[in-house]
Amino acid sequence: MIRYVAYVNGGRDQEGELPVGEYIVGRSRAADIHIPEPDVSGRHLKISVGSDGGAWAENLSSHGTSCGGRPLAGREPLTDGTVLRLGKNTELHFETTSAASGRPDAFGDAATVIPGAAAPSPAPGGNAAAKGDDATVIPGGTDAQPEVPAPEAGSAPDGACEVQKTDVMHTRLASLEEMNMLRSSDRKRTTGRLFRGIFFAALAVAALALLYSLRPEQKEKNLSWPVDSAGNALGAFYDPGNGGHQKGAFSLAFPSIRGKTDIRSLKDRIVIDTRCGRDASVPLRIIFMERRLPEFLTMERKAAFARLLGELQRDGEQRWSVSQISDVFFIGADNGLPCLSCEYRREADKVSWCGEVLFFRTGDRAYMRLAETPAAERARAQSFISNTPFLKFSTPYLHRHWEGGPECRGGDPSAMLDEVSRHLSKQAPFEWARTYLLLQNTLAESIRTGNSAHAGTALAQLQRLRTMQSVWYNSQKIRYDTARLCNDKRQETAIMELCKTVFSSPDDLRYFTLRRNVWE
Repeated sequence: MIRYVAYVNGGRDQEGELPVGEYIVGRSRAADIHIPEPDVSGRHLKISVGSDGGAWAENLSSHGTSCGGRPLAGREPLTDGTVLRLGKNTELHFETTSAASGRPDAFGDAATVIPGAAAPSPAPGGNAAAKGDDATVIPGGTDAQPEVPAPEAGSAPDGACEVQKTDVMHTRLASLEEMNMLRSSDRKRTTGRLFRGIFFAALAVAALALLYSLRPEQKEKNLSWPVDSAGNALGAFYDPGNGGHQKGAFSLAFPSIRGKTDIRSLKDRIVIDTRCGRDASVPLRIIFMERRLPEFLTMERKAAFARLLGELQRDGEQRWSVSQISDVFFIGADNGLPCLSCEYRREADKVSWCGEVLFFRTGDRAYMRLAETPAAERARAQSFISNTPFLKFSTPYLHRHWEGGPECRGGDPSAMLDEVSRHLSKQAPFEWARTYLLLQNTLAESIRTGNSAHAGTALAQLQRLRTMQSVWYNSQKIRYDTARLCNDKRQETAIMELCKTVFSSPDDLRYFTLRRNVWE
């Protein structure tokens, strides 16, 4: 077991323990240790933890990783106290040992020894002088007995003195009334002390409660979704024009605060001004934009995103600062929807905003969702905005989702659909990559020609393909778990390599799951 602590900009950002396995550190949402810093690569560092307790680090980024002021070269072991620096502002501290210290037993076999103590031994005859150095000596004392002076003439004997003392100290018993009065007085004193104690205790509690109520309310460290007085999340959905998630598409999801939420549907975008934070104290703006271009059918995903970002930055009324585009990640249920993102900062209406752009597309349509807060709240809002898509996707939309790309070169839709039908009938996993490529080309050609019949058939076959992939993937997972329980390493490796061959496209979440050796 190895423990890590991540420091970002000098502050403690996150920490945890890593059991046996391999872990990816980076800015990608698919990373095991997610560090959303602009100068950290999507897959920046790999950490391996062995079953023997050892751990190693391997740099995966062209930006490099430093260890103790020197570049991390190859695969190097991690020891207790190792510090790895990623980028300019991120450090990973590792602890690999945890020694338990025992305490000494207070009732052990060893005897308790008092230094300098010794038992005296009496000398014969009781003569103190014969005791030697160990004898107790009274300064000025002698062995002779002290003389007792003789009583003076005419003095009374000892018995007479005692009689005189008793006569002087004449006493009497208290009466019953006096005893009751003493008891009553004692009870009153006891009751008075008790009531005074209770009064001062209540006064102290009231003073503490008053001080607690007057103390300034601490700010929320990381912003979250607003809630009402009962702790229920305050949110709503908005249809961007496709029917919404209830009709098989997707909706915008946003915090809905009565009197503090405003929705504007403009010519080329939807703008939602609302609030975030548990107490709804921080302004939040969500902007949704859709573009439809024939070029998106043959354009690579990151190139399409870069084109839309360029259009944003050419807005003359605003000043934009955009960071590097992230690696692909997935949101939504099942296998998810492939997305890209990047952080940005802009100046608009004399206000500095800081947020994140989320990008995804389907066919010849591309979408961008911007979520931003005032730049002064960047530290508290970054985690909330990065981990909240503000979108609600329906399951049919995810099953029908497809994208174009440079591989969409056209062709005869009828011939391609016939070949797809033959591949699916054989249920051959090794032909699924070819089947999906044929469906991509069929759907792209159907959009170009406006042939809705071919498009409907291709979408139905696409859903059939994805159902077959899910069933086969789950069956392989069961086989893998069975081999693992039987400690059959050879069978484990064979199943894993087979699945990697079948799911070979990085546009599929299972591609990353298998290569990290982390099954769903």
